Amino acid sequence: MKKYIGLEDMSQVNCASVLRVIQEHGEISRKQISDMTGLSWGGMTKIVNKLFEHKYIIEEKSGTLGGAGRIPGMLSIHKEKHLVAGVDINKTGLSAYVTDLSGGIKQQYFEENIYTGKEELLQNILDFFQKIFGDFTDGKIEAAGIAMQGGIDAEHGLSVSFPGCKSWRDVPLINILKERFGAALYLEHDPDCMLCSELEHVDADHVILFRIDQSIGMAVSLNGRILRGNGILEVAHSIVIPGGKPCKCGLSGCLEAYVEPCIQNGRIDERAVEELVCPLAVTIHNMTGIFNADMVILTGNLMKFSSVFEKQLISELQDMQGDKEIEVRFQDDTRSAVRGAALIAARHAVESIKL
Repeated sequence: MKKYIGLEDMSQVNCASVLRVIQEHGEISRKQISDMTGLSWGGMTKIVNKLFEHKYIIEEKSGTLGGAGRIPGMLSIHKEKHLVAGVDINKTGLSAYVTDLSGGIKQQYFEENIYTGKEELLQNILDFFQKIFGDFTDGKIEAAGIAMQGGIDAEHGLSVSFPGCKSWRDVPLINILKERFGAALYLEHDPDCMLCSELEHVDADHVILFRIDQSIGMAVSLNGRILRGNGILEVAHSIVIPGGKPCKCGLSGCLEAYVEPCIQNGRIDERAVEELVCPLAVTIHNMTGIFNADMVILTGNLMKFSSVFEKQLISELQDMQGDKEIEVRFQDDTRSAVRGAALIAARHAVESIKL
């Protein structure tokens, strides 16, 4: 383990710092970069020139005169080089975006995900990645973020479990994909990716997100930082109604036992949704208390039908929480997972830049 930072390490950190500023601000001047990073004019100029040389950035004239009558150049991300992919792997389908480092979408993909066992599911994933990387054979895709449903071990790149596939256990998905495609790959729990995408547009200190489809996943952000850890936020099999509905896990009264029947074959079962409202309100109330959350985001396929239960859920929550005010957002946006995965890949690509 290194005990000091050498000149090469510092150069890499500074390159990533400058590129990150350009990535986050779209179009920006050299002076603004120097002010934001604290780098000297000479040091900043050397880094910018390196980024030009390796085609990470481009320059366009702003049209407004600067000092000494010159028109200053505005720097932005190169839109045709150094691409990343975001991939969402879930029970109902496989979707992906290929984007530039500023998030501009170059290509979109979607496939159904029909499988009966581990080998078929893995083949679906490999074929899907082959289609994506096959369209960009010149190596432009440098990194991919993967939003994965089920249990994951992000640190070791393992897909621990997957809905509807009992034989899928501790699959070394990242190693399998790296061996085939070579790009840097990052495995994340799908609610974490969705929350990463949502945090770009919310103003709250502590945020909880629930993805509700035929199961339920949870992600938490405290002061803008997403909590990560294998299995620490699994609420699907928390007991919400003691002695309640039997669950596939063998227990009774699990939250998932109330979530699963709500959508069948793409259609909503209103009676099942009515039975879900109280258990869901209990879960939201408990989790907001534990994490002192000031915002809850509900997303996933069930939110297509939120008009059926929104008022009842809010009413139940208000009865439980009294004077405490928590904003609840209903987001009918199933693509936030793939957007978040692409955003995570882009951030990693910037942080790991080596020039």
